[in-house]
Amino acid sequence: MVRCVCPVVGLCLILPVCGVHAEDRDTAAALIASAEKSLKGGDQATAKAMCERALNSDRTFPVAHFTLGQVLEAMNQPRDAIKSYQTAAELAKKENNTALASRALEAAKKLGPGLVEIGQADQKLADRMFMLGEKALADEQLDTAKAAYTAVLALNPNHDKAKENLAQTEKAIEARGDPVKAKIAAAALSEVWYNVSIGKKDEATKLATDLKDRFSDIPAGKESGQLLACNFDLSKSIKDDLAMAKRELAERQKKLAARPAAPAKTTDVKSPVLANRVDVDGFEKLALEEAKKLPNDRLVAAFQDYVTKGKGFYAKATPGTEGNQQNLALALEQFIRCEAVFLRLDEQNLLSEQIRKDEEQASMLRYACMKMTILQH
Repeated sequence: MVRCVCPVVGLCLILPVCGVHAEDRDTAAALIASAEKSLKGGDQATAKAMCERALNSDRTFPVAHFTLGQVLEAMNQPRDAIKSYQTAAELAKKENNTALASRALEAAKKLGPGLVEIGQADQKLADRMFMLGEKALADEQLDTAKAAYTAVLALNPNHDKAKENLAQTEKAIEARGDPVKAKIAAAALSEVWYNVSIGKKDEATKLATDLKDRFSDIPAGKESGQLLACNFDLSKSIKDDLAMAKRELAERQKKLAARPAAPAKTTDVKSPVLANRVDVDGFEKLALEEAKKLPNDRLVAAFQDYVTKGKGFYAKATPGTEGNQQNLALALEQFIRCEAVFLRLDEQNLLSEQIRKDEEQASMLRYACMKMTILQH
């Protein structure tokens, strides 16, 4: 045991060495005793200050909230007083202090039943706005999330989770920059990928140069600069690029999971790759199973068929068109199949120079499909 001098003059307490919560509650109780004396003496300002200090020591102390309610009532601040009484009642119930809970609720109702109803309505509205903020943040609708969390804090300034999420949202907004600018740059980068992948390298170079010059401060502009630096040749880094694109798609899938899926237009009902729900891992497994069932004398023909079909779907995936995302998904299916059959060809020593070149192009187009899908969400 150690002797501790309480901040209230002339009052000493015997406190245990351990148990921070107990020490906070004892300190808060001492401060509230002083607040009650000040309130009885008519010194409302001192009483309020003591209540606030008590709550800093222990915000879960129902008596402190109740006493603060009495002080605020005496200071002719009925709405704030009611909030304090309601908080006191809620905390008292949690501690099974039914007597204090009853006193607090009666004090709130006596002070103004209409204001009690307003306070309850405010709380319900704050709860709804918080849920709206949570959904908007998950969907990356940052401006909506910020407005929702700001509204929550206007109704309930002590909502710690709303404060935390608002700070997170503001940080994301700062990192994102101008949303319109980001969307324009993403759309332009998608066009760069499309043109370079259908053989229009000169057009892709022109678009990438303009994008790099106009948006050098955001990711799309920086990526354009990187593409120009390597002359659109990702052969040395394609494995790492594909792995990163898969991770980015997986993250987006988590955020899109709560949204209703777009109707599937593909006739392949077994396919896990659909317009706005791209399960690359799932389709890779399916493609490997399909490839294992192919006889050796069908491998080359199957590979060439997948390459041709993939290029056909990709050629129809013009950025901004209605079927863009669906065609990208269907093209991605074919290029994943290409890779699965290529592995079988390698195992059977059936690779030719042309097959190697086609596989390199298929890998590039597969990455382009994934990249364009990410950019257009």
